[in-house]
Amino acid sequence: MTLDLTNTTPETREYYALPAEIRVKAEELAGPIRQMTRLEILLAIGRGMMSEREAAKRGEG
Repeated sequence: MTLDLTNTTPETREYYALPAEIRVKAEELAGPIRQMTRLEILLAIGRGMMSEREAAKRGEG
């Protein structure tokens, strides 16, 4: 089945560009879909920011 990703976010297109086995493993690790709390969202954003900061310190960004 081919997905129509025309009207999706860049993140969605990037996710579906990953190899199938990576997507399957990510879904296994994430568990069932549920709403994230505000704190979980803030934590995810904060972790991403810290990761970018650390990469920049290493000269990767």
